[in-house]
Amino acid sequence: MNQRHAEKLKFELLETWNTFNHYVTEALTFNNSEDIHRARVHLRKLITFMQIFETKPATFRQLKQLMEALGHVRDLDVLVEQFDAETNLDEAFLQAMEKQRAIERTILSTRVSEKMTPSLDQQIRRFIGGPLFRAFKKTNASPMLEKAKSERKQRIRIYHEQTNGKDQIEALHKVRLVVKRERYLHEYLLNYESDASMDTVRTLKKMQTELGEMNDHDQLLKRWRSFTPPVDLQSAYDTKIKTLQHELDTSVEHLII
Repeated sequence: MNQRHAEKLKFELLETWNTFNHYVTEALTFNNSEDIHRARVHLRKLITFMQIFETKPATFRQLKQLMEALGHVRDLDVLVEQFDAETNLDEAFLQAMEKQRAIERTILSTRVSEKMTPSLDQQIRRFIGGPLFRAFKKTNASPMLEKAKSERKQRIRIYHEQTNGKDQIEALHKVRLVVKRERYLHEYLLNYESDASMDTVRTLKKMQTELGEMNDHDQLLKRWRSFTPPVDLQSAYDTKIKTLQHELDTSVEHLII
């Protein structure tokens, strides 16, 4: 990457960090669930570039922990806000999810207060302006993009080697993560490197959408399995689990990767 592009990307990532700080602060008011989504979008961009390094910076683990806590709240926000409670069983499940969301919000607030320190802020800024900036100047996008592509193909191969349903689901989750990472890397580098391709972004986005639908089915099933229904609703609960399992199995069968 030439000097001008490296400088431009450095300032873009510094602004990304500033914007994340803004949205994560707003997110803790829990007035608008989209603040959590926007915080995750900006944090994901930083984490994607940190993953370029074989030896991750000391701050990498802290950012991953923040992303994890944000993700737990975001998933429950989406579930609670979109859930249509039509039965007594649904109502009981929704109440349990709202209680779980309150717990996850407390965990997020605690984690942000612990991790988002002046020291972390300084370390992130030094990393972007130092090691990451130097890495941008020393290499072009081709090795980064090729590595991401290789990881995706490897994960897909591992998935096709699985014969057990549970192992297949786990392998598909890992495929989904590398597909996301490769897609975002292409998107972030579109303005800087000719090897980054919008056609590839579209292909990966389609794959990510299909894998995301499978993941939604799996996560919803896991939520229901972790829920203990009232005794008088056990029969309805058993039927619900069978239905969700069938929907997950069907989504996996329809995947083409």
